[in-house]
Amino acid sequence: MDFKAAFTSILLLVAGAAVGLIPTYLMDRRREKHALAVRWDAALYDLCRDFSATVREFVHLGRRLGRGGDEEARAAAVEAHHAHLRGLAQQMRLIGSQDVQQAAREVEHHISWIRYVWDGREDEMAIYYGGVPPEARLRAAMHKLFVAARTQLGVSNPEEVASDEPIDPRRTS
Repeated sequence: MDFKAAFTSILLLVAGAAVGLIPTYLMDRRREKHALAVRWDAALYDLCRDFSATVREFVHLGRRLGRGGDEEARAAAVEAHHAHLRGLAQQMRLIGSQDVQQAAREVEHHISWIRYVWDGREDEMAIYYGGVPPEARLRAAMHKLFVAARTQLGVSNPEEVASDEPIDPRRTS
C-alpha cells in the first residue's frame, strides 16, 4: 500500500472540503445577517406605523376637546393615546437609529406641550422655538421622524416625504 498516495488523496479531500465549506459558511452568515436586518426593518416599520397613527389620533381627539359630547371619555382617550405614545417612543429606543430615537423624543416633547396648551396653560417653549405653535413643531418633528425612519429602512430618497402642513383651499387647483 502506497502511504504517499493515500496521504495525498486524504489531503486533497480535506482541501476540497475546506474550499467548499468556506463559501458555504460565508453565504450562511450573509443570509443570517440579511434575515436579521429584514426582521428589524419589519419591526421598525410596524412601530413607526403605530407611532404615527397614535400621534394622528391623539391630535384628532385633542382638537375635539371642549366641543361637547362625552368630554370625560374624550379626555380619557387623549390620556390613553398619550400614554401609548410614550410607550412606543421607548420601544423605538430598542430598534431605531439614533436619528429615529431623537425624532421620536422630539415628537413626545411637542405632544406634551400641545397638551399644556389644550389644558389652557401657556406655551412656555414658544420663545425658545421662535413663536412657532406646538402643533407646527409637532408636524416638523414628525417629518424628521419619517425621514429618519425611511433612511434606516433603506427607502430611496428618504427625505422626499410629502408635507403635512394644513391645506390652504385657496391654493389648491
